[in-house]
Amino acid sequence: MAPQVGQILHEARTERGIELSEVERVTKIRVKFLQAMEEDRWEALPAPAYARGFLSIYARFLGLDQKALLDQYEKTVEGADRHEPIPQSVIHPGVLRQSRPSRPSINLRHAAVVLAGVVVVGVLALVIVGSIGGSSNGGGGGHKERGGKSTGSREATTTTQPTSGEVSLELRSTADVWVCLVDDRGRALVNGETLTADQGRGPFNGSGFEVTFGNGSVEMTVDGQPAQIPPVAQPLGYRITAEGVSKLSPSAQPTCL
Repeated sequence: MAPQVGQILHEARTERGIELSEVERVTKIRVKFLQAMEEDRWEALPAPAYARGFLSIYARFLGLDQKALLDQYEKTVEGADRHEPIPQSVIHPGVLRQSRPSRPSINLRHAAVVLAGVVVVGVLALVIVGSIGGSSNGGGGGHKERGGKSTGSREATTTTQPTSGEVSLELRSTADVWVCLVDDRGRALVNGETLTADQGRGPFNGSGFEVTFGNGSVEMTVDGQPAQIPPVAQPLGYRITAEGVSKLSPSAQPTCL
């Protein structure tokens, strides 16, 4: 029988002589969640979405085959939950058929008359609006403000560019990567989410951001320019402002927990 995912994690850590407190310091995953993974108590994690992200980070930290471990987790943990049969005690034959509401009959002739009336009213409204618009502005392209300045072009113009003092940030994963992104108000924009390969988030505009990546499998674009992210199998943290990108110390990296 193949060993459980938690057993593999525990044996790999103890063979390397690493304490759980050291794993917590580097990966930013709390000790109680690390213990839960090693004991295969996946229900103790804050939410199912965290399980794959935490497992991916822990496997990379220990130098294990991340894909193989995630596959085994999917088969032994997620697969068991996904294929669990529905208890027969909650199935009552004929209930759905009996409770299905009857469909009201539709008078097609009446509906056609109503639809024709709506179309006629709509056409008349367009004609009236067109005549009023043509007479009020003489066929020109927008009304005038005081001083002769036209407002037509200003109202039609939109922009997605950040304003002065703001920075634009966009993320795209190159492989599985856990991401926690917060703005300057501490609001989570990417709330501890595990992105699979070629998933994007953003663009986000704001005065500043702080982000933690579970590893270096991500491309970060700041104001349209790529930022250098080293391809390492350990958590990375950055602060992004209009002045530039700076690296965060492990203790300052956001965790979204």
